[in-house]
Amino acid sequence: MDSILLAVALGLLSLAFVLQPLYSARTGRRGKLTEDDNAGIASSTSPASTESGQTEREQAARSALHEVELDYQLGNITEADYRALRERYTRRALRELKARYDREQELDELIERQLQRLKEQDEQNT
Repeated sequence: MDSILLAVALGLLSLAFVLQPLYSARTGRRGKLTEDDNAGIASSTSPASTESGQTEREQAARSALHEVELDYQLGNITEADYRALRERYTRRALRELKARYDREQELDELIERQLQRLKEQDEQNT
């Protein structure tokens, strides 16, 4: 009899552990981002920001898009909220991608200028 009660108790605990993420997703955030999420997604205009920081912001924007999609599919947010959030996070993701593209273009131009300078110096030395 004790073993049956122990098995039932362990089964219920296991079930609660497995279902807890689904329950907290339904009753928790309801598609709204916390301040920590917004800080991770916020774009930086500082020229001293590193490439890894830019990549992290791109990933955060993509993650936010994925989370909104999942929340909508689970029924945690309304269609109107879903559309507004999807548009907002799509804009953020595109803004980060454009910023990365612009940085890459600046680096390409810098490399081209340095190559041109090296060619000119090589021509002068020969």
